[in-house]
This record gives sequence, C-alpha cells and structure tokens, in this order.
Amino acid sequence: MNLCCSHFARLAVPVIAILGASFGCTEATKVGSGPSDAASGGLAADTGAGDAQGVDGVDATLGVDGDDGAPGSITPTPTADAAPIEAASAPGEGSVDDASTPLDAGPDAAGEGGAACAGLFCEDFEQGQIDPAKWDTETGAGGTLDVETQTVAHGQYAMHVHGLAGPADYALIVTKAAPAALSAGAFGRAYFFITPKPLTSGHTQMTFAGTNGTGPAEGPGPFPKLRYMEVANINGGWQIGFDLLDLSPLIEEVAYPAGSPQVPVAVWTCLEWQFTDQPDVVNLWVDGAAIGTFDNEHVSYPGGHTPGSPLYNGTSSGLIGSYTVFGFGFHDWHPNKPFDLYYDDIVLDTKRVGCLPNL
Repeated sequence: MNLCCSHFARLAVPVIAILGASFGCTEATKVGSGPSDAASGGLAADTGAGDAQGVDGVDATLGVDGDDGAPGSITPTPTADAAPIEAASAPGEGSVDDASTPLDAGPDAAGEGGAACAGLFCEDFEQGQIDPAKWDTETGAGGTLDVETQTVAHGQYAMHVHGLAGPADYALIVTKAAPAALSAGAFGRAYFFITPKPLTSGHTQMTFAGTNGTGPAEGPGPFPKLRYMEVANINGGWQIGFDLLDLSPLIEEVAYPAGSPQVPVAVWTCLEWQFTDQPDVVNLWVDGAAIGTFDNEHVSYPGGHTPGSPLYNGTSSGLIGSYTVFGFGFHDWHPNKPFDLYYDDIVLDTKRVGCLPNL
C-alpha cells in the first residue's frame, strides 16, 4: 500500500478527505514514527502528542459489503522475515508446516469444497469463462480481464488481466459468497505468471481479503470502505500488510520482508498466503519457501515501529473484523507501462494448501 500519491507530492492531512473521494490515490495516516521508504520519497511520521501524523499514499483497493461469517478456528502462524519456519504450539507461533496445518497438494478443479477441490473454495477457470455464480468483476481505467488458453499453468484455461498504465488501473474478480468458515482467517494459493513490469514501478496489488467497514470515511472506488489485508509487489519486491479505508485519516501498515527474493517474472509461480485477524497477521510463501511475515513484530512502514507494539488503536487483533470477500487480479497504483498478469489454480481453505507437484 506504500508508495502512492504522497511519494510524488507531499500532501497535508486536511487534504485526505478530498483525495479519498477521488478515484485515484488517497492519503493515509501511518501508525508509528519515522520516515517511510526514503528511496521512494515517503513522508516522515509525526508522533508528537496531539500532532497530525505523517501521511503516505494509501493504495486503496476494494471494499465490499458482506455479513460476517461464523468465526473459524484458524491459528495464525507468523514467521521471521525470510527465515525458516520453526514449529511451535502457542497461538501466533505455530508452524505452517506442522501437523496443525497439513499440506494438501492434490489436484483441484473449479468448485467449492467438491471432491476434486483441494480446499473450501477453488477456481481453475476450466469453464472457459469467469463463473458468474462465484465472481463479480471490477475493471477501471482501461484494465481488462478474460479467460484464455495461450498462457496456462494447468489444464486448458487461465485468467488473464491486462493493465493499460492508466490512473487507478485495475481488473479484479471478487468472490460473491465466500465460505463462512474463512471469515476468521484463511490460507490461499494461486499460480501466477507476470510480465516484467513490476520491476519498474511501485505498488501493484495481486490478492486481498477483508470486509466492508462501518467507519465514516471512504477511500477510492470501486468499493470505498474495505478493511483488508493483501499481497502485492512493489518495485520488484514483495509487500504484505493491511489498509483500513473506512477511517479518516486512512490507516496503512505494511512489511517488506527482509532478504526476500524478487517477484518472479515470466514464469509460472506458486503463491501462498495466510491472513488472520486474531491476531492480525500475513504470512507469505513463494514456490513453497517462506518469504516473510507482517504482524506487530514485523512492520516496515511506517518507520520507527517498536517490535511488539500495537499495530493500531492499542491493539494488534480484530482490525479487519472478518474475511467475507476475496479478490484476485491487479490494482496498479503507479502505472507506467502496460503489463499482463495471469492466474490459475486458486484455492482458499482454513489450512495451508500447498503447491501442486510437477508444474
């Protein structure tokens, strides 16, 4: 979510309400102190009592109305940045590779919890079209999406999204009715193939999950009130974290996993993630290898965050509220040239799914 409009122009907090109503970038308060990514020209946060906090660009994406589902029983499993995952049993310290989160790398097919599906919700696009029973589609500023046969990971079809480098460029599929069991947190897996564009620009969202907030603020469209976590690429690397778009000033916190590899380009890659809300955690894996964690111990932006301190408003739990909507595609916050991104073999579940063998 980092590196949005404020990385190109320093804006004061009173401007936020105006920008939040626009369709492009908006501004966000960052919890904590210290500068944002200096290489990107971010603004320093101000932590003085009663002072306005430093602002940076919220790369706001979707907010979707949805009722909270029944709480699940998922256990968050944060890991050290780019470090091997160690087994543990305490909440928030469990291993994603231990018996509590077994991998299921069997074949999957389009469907929701069917015999051939590796999780509670699956999509492999083998219908040859975006399934209108499962997905809403959202496009803006020239972004397009379709299902095609030229570039696929498995089977005959994959989803293709294309960015035209226009302002607030996006093309997304968004779940219509995600399983209620995922509402407390979820593991996900998707295969992606992306052209080299992310290595030359800032933040491009890839997948997100969250729910519509009830606060008074609104971020940019097409859905302005989402509280969500995401996996994104930024300047060729990875970005994981959350945004709260229904608050004013808007809130953004993210991590750039230390020592993690660059986002693979021009090759099919297995992307896995975990989003939880009790506590608020994002874990990320690429081709089965642990890449890093975002939580109250791992915050890259805003700068100056004290490890272990609350993420926002005195807490590091319950900031999202529920996971009722899941989205895939792209939202490009710093478009500079056209690019293509493909998805295949999407799975959502309450346990880690794992990568398919023999891609």
